Amino acid sequence: MGPFRSNVAAVPDSDDALILPVPEAVSATYLVPLTTPPDDPVAVGDQAVESLDQILTGPARDLAQQMYAGPLMTVETHDVDDLPPLPLDLLAAFGATEQQVSRMAEATHVVTVAAGVRPRGAPAHEGGARAGGPPSAPPPRRRLIDGFQTQVLTADAALRSLPDADGRIRLTDWILIPYSPNEDDDGSMWFTTKGLGRFGHLELQTIDVPSRLARGWGATLTGVARRLLRIWSDALDAPGEPAFLPMPSTVTVTGHDIAAAYGAPPERGSDRAADLLLSLDPATNPEADSFLTVSPPLHYPGPATEYYARVCATLFAEPVR
Repeated sequence: MGPFRSNVAAVPDSDDALILPVPEAVSATYLVPLTTPPDDPVAVGDQAVESLDQILTGPARDLAQQMYAGPLMTVETHDVDDLPPLPLDLLAAFGATEQQVSRMAEATHVVTVAAGVRPRGAPAHEGGARAGGPPSAPPPRRRLIDGFQTQVLTADAALRSLPDADGRIRLTDWILIPYSPNEDDDGSMWFTTKGLGRFGHLELQTIDVPSRLARGWGATLTGVARRLLRIWSDALDAPGEPAFLPMPSTVTVTGHDIAAAYGAPPERGSDRAADLLLSLDPATNPEADSFLTVSPPLHYPGPATEYYARVCATLFAEPVR
């Protein structure tokens, strides 16, 4: 995914805009389980800082160094018994192998890398925390637990996801698209995103997507996320620290958005486009998440399931099954 700079779309000023809250801060937490304690727990943070010059480049490195030097990022070593139990079942559910889970279960100590900043264009706090985690464990079995997604990352995967010298990232390294059968109809799926919160943005959801479109709709929702983050990040880069930002109630997703989100070059037909409606679905329970619901435009006369099939056929030039 390229830098979040775009003159493709601007933050809307119309009455149709959605007014979304901007959190005061976004935070990242990574855990590095160890089966033996570090030789010098106090030096772990210094080792992380020293590694930044080798791991990060450009503005991402400079910002991470500033966060480590100040109170915005911490690296600490803990006895595993002094922390809540590691979420082994969730790690397995989100793709950890049996060997990885077993290794986590053997941990006697945990290095925690935590960071928090105001939302901005790119998740710089996440990049700095990921960069600081790998040096905390001895090779070749370095593993990090991404606290946001409850997911195991190898050190290599964590480092590959970091911004390059131009600030570019691949969005699919930072978000997931979970889906599950609807409770009242196992022939349709409920899709969500998991990762937009890293940027301070609400997560997306789509309800009643036909199961046969699972692959295509996952890619479509990833493209929608990429398009919205470009608009969101441009707005956050403006002067000031707004508590709310206007966002469009209709988004146009293109094949280029999808390719860019996956880090792929534009292909023939990447200008194919489809319109989707966004609506705010605020949580009624303080413990639950609010979502932006992605659905067909108001003017579409047919069922939503039919529209989702048309969107996939348009963006991918053929029905997706």
